[in-house]
Amino acid sequence: LSMKRFWLKMTLTSFIIVFSSALHSQAQSKVNIFLDYHYRLGLYEIHKPYNISRKESKMYGNSIHLSVLYNITKQISAGIGMGADRYENPGYNTFPLFASAHYSPLKKHTNFYTYTNVGYAIVGKQETYKGAMWDLGVGYKKMFRRHFGLNFQVGYNWKQFQNVPSYVMIEDAMLPSRNDNTRSSISLGLGLIF
Repeated sequence: LSMKRFWLKMTLTSFIIVFSSALHSQAQSKVNIFLDYHYRLGLYEIHKPYNISRKESKMYGNSIHLSVLYNITKQISAGIGMGADRYENPGYNTFPLFASAHYSPLKKHTNFYTYTNVGYAIVGKQETYKGAMWDLGVGYKKMFRRHFGLNFQVGYNWKQFQNVPSYVMIEDAMLPSRNDNTRSSISLGLGLIF
C-alpha cells in the first residue's frame, strides 16, 4: 500500500512540474520537456554470489522519467533529468539523476533519433539503492503542436544497485554480506513532450 501511494505521489508531482514548466516555456521554442514511462524487461542480473537469467526469474521494472532538453541544433539536443524506478524479481527502488542526449542522424527526418542517458541513483527516505545507470536506444517523436507531442523509445538499460544485502556461505555457515549488483534490461518507453 505504501508503494502505491509513493508511485501516485511521484506521478502527480511529475505532472504538476511538467505543466507548470510547459506554461513557462511557451516562448522558448528550443526547450522541450519529456515525461516518459518505461517498462524494463529484465534479461539478466549479476547478483553475487550467483547470476540470475530471465529463465530463472521473470525480471521486470517500471520507471517514470522527467527530463528537460535544450535543442542545440535541429539534430542535437541535450539536458538533464530525474526519475523514479522500480525493478522486480528481485526488487529494488532507485531515484536516478541523469544527463540526457538525443541525436537525429537524418537531417530531413529529425523525428527519428538515437538517445543516451547517463546518471547515478541517489538515496531517498524509503529503502532505495544508489548506483550508476546507462540507457542507449532509438526513439521517435511526433509533435502535434510546438510544445505538445508523443515520444516512443526502444533501448537497452543497464542499472547498478550498490550495497545490496545478501548471504554468503563461509565454512558451512550463512553469513550476511553486502554486494554491488547490476541488471541489464530491454527498455520500452512511451511519453509526452511539452
